[in-house]
Amino acid sequence: MSQLRTSLRPASTWLSPLLTVLAAILLQSLLLSAFFYLDVHGRISLDPLELNLLLAYSAIAIVIALASGILRYRWVQNENHVRQRLLDVIDAIPDPAAVRDAKGKYVIWNKAAESYHGVKAEYVLGKTPFDLFPKEVARNILELDAECSEARSIIVRRLVLPPLYGKGQRVANIRIAPVHSTPQSDAAEYKNIRGVVTILHDITESEREAAALKHMSTQLKMALDTSGFGSWIWDLDHNYVTYSPQYQTLLRYKGKSFNQDFDFRAHIHPGDAEMVISGAKKAIKENLVYDQVYRLRCFDDVYRVFHVSGEPALDDKGRRYFAGLLCPLDRSAD
Repeated sequence: MSQLRTSLRPASTWLSPLLTVLAAILLQSLLLSAFFYLDVHGRISLDPLELNLLLAYSAIAIVIALASGILRYRWVQNENHVRQRLLDVIDAIPDPAAVRDAKGKYVIWNKAAESYHGVKAEYVLGKTPFDLFPKEVARNILELDAECSEARSIIVRRLVLPPLYGKGQRVANIRIAPVHSTPQSDAAEYKNIRGVVTILHDITESEREAAALKHMSTQLKMALDTSGFGSWIWDLDHNYVTYSPQYQTLLRYKGKSFNQDFDFRAHIHPGDAEMVISGAKKAIKENLVYDQVYRLRCFDDVYRVFHVSGEPALDDKGRRYFAGLLCPLDRSAD
């Protein structure tokens, strides 16, 4: 529960205006009582006209207080409505979000933050990062706050959170935005920084997956190098093919610009060209596995027989590609 939410008390919506009206009535009652007391004891003399004016003044004062109370009630009610909507929006953010004031104390801690950190807002509010996190992490957070305040713009940094509150080590991108005060009249910047808003986006799993993919890629490269197979990836959207060094070695290439020197169609044996091209087109069009044996003219002008297998697919960004392996069959052909 944020400090904003603790201010959303139904009683405060009508209690403050009611106290204003009661205070006005009490003040006018005391004023009238004082005048009547002085009149009874002969210290002043009130004629009927003066008494009527005094009563009219008191009535007007009470009416003004009542009108002021009604206006204040509506204003407080509207303020509570705005705050409630703000809190609902903050709590609806799926990522952990928090707000710290200029002194580094937490004033907002949303539900996602409660779940992610394992700490309730009631425990967090009014505390600083040094009260919640290890010194190194807290110091890092406040240094980022200072960097954001100095830059007066949003910054995004990588943050490592050690095991804490029953949670394991996690890695997150922290996005920090400054909370400005009143804007200057002739500038887009703001005079003072009143605090910062922070939103965490957990990247622990994505970093693990990236590390696993990198490890798998290294193992695959080692396996390909050991097996003697060549590999190729054809970017279908941009019509660009990447050939592995082993692919180039199998074709006896010794230059430095393989893509410029190698024209696949020109190196296919004339007797295999139609089969190779039609088979590739069919595999790409119908999303089939490509598996053929054909002859390629190597850079020593010798045709050699290769077993080629591949498959069209999509990468994680939806781009189409066609990848496969080139396996030598250890024989040459005319």
